[in-house]
Amino acid sequence: MMKRLLALTLALCFISSANATYLQIDGLSSDTYNLLEGSTVTISIISEDNSSWLGYLIVPDGKPGVLSNPTIWDAAGNLGSAIPYTEVDWGTGYELTAAANIEGVPALEAGQQFTFDFSGGFVGQTTQLLLFADPEYSIPLDAISITIVPEPITIALLGLGAILLRRIK
Repeated sequence: MMKRLLALTLALCFISSANATYLQIDGLSSDTYNLLEGSTVTISIISEDNSSWLGYLIVPDGKPGVLSNPTIWDAAGNLGSAIPYTEVDWGTGYELTAAANIEGVPALEAGQQFTFDFSGGFVGQTTQLLLFADPEYSIPLDAISITIVPEPITIALLGLGAILLRRIK
């Protein structure tokens, strides 16, 4: 009975830690986001607890967009790292570590642990950001779909052009 209870407790710990990290774009949590063509947004990785983890933030192969300017915040611990990573047929991004040793200063904490800049793509393109942190890196812990949209002035000029064409006819 005690072995079963221990196994259940360990399983629940792994499940809860796997679900405790997520992505935000410019401080917003959402599964979809519209990005103005030519602009840059800040991608944050937030952890809800102080568990150590290893993972990847990836832009899938064949999808537009670039991650750059990684910032490792104190909450990622004194062993926190963000190393550029590319794997053919998977994607490009960063290998992430949030960890601290016993006397680590700063200690691993809940909160914003990493930030990146994201930019790229043309109007109408859709891309994804995938955060992996499971042991086999096969199922994303979080995913955001980003659609590149025209700037408001572009939409206004297209509308003005349509009005002018209608008057000419």
